[in-house]
Amino acid sequence: MEHSRVALPEPEYLARIGEIVYTVSSMEWTLLDDLHRLAAYLPAPLTLKELEPQTTGAIGACASKAAAMGMAPGPVREFIAVCGTALTEAAKIRNDVLHARPATHPEQDQRLSRTCTRREGRKFVLDGTQFWITDECLDDQVHRLNELLDDVNHARAALPLRQ
Repeated sequence: MEHSRVALPEPEYLARIGEIVYTVSSMEWTLLDDLHRLAAYLPAPLTLKELEPQTTGAIGACASKAAAMGMAPGPVREFIAVCGTALTEAAKIRNDVLHARPATHPEQDQRLSRTCTRREGRKFVLDGTQFWITDECLDDQVHRLNELLDDVNHARAALPLRQ
């Protein structure tokens, strides 16, 4: 197996980053994989064909919007709403990690560092604040993703049985 030639942090740190990326993708697929069996309950924009090419954040926004507008109350609407909220938050967590850049942390060797942005109209502008993707930050983010997964799985358990 060939490895990158750049100076890398320790394997455990890289594994945690991969864990976040994989967890968010898995959470996304939990919703997308259920769309076909829930099709009779869903509005037109909630189809695999429409959502699969979208970003995680866009899928979350579409699900949240569909749940808020026009879906009948019940377990399917609850599942779609919970997935929308979870994917919206999970996308922010993953984006913070994936848009960070390598830097030398004063206490933890090589770590990722992120400069915050804010939205102004249709573009993002750096706001000058910086945060580190430290081991503790990764622990916190994985913990939060696990909470979101619990919410999704709880809402999913109440769905109609597979057809």
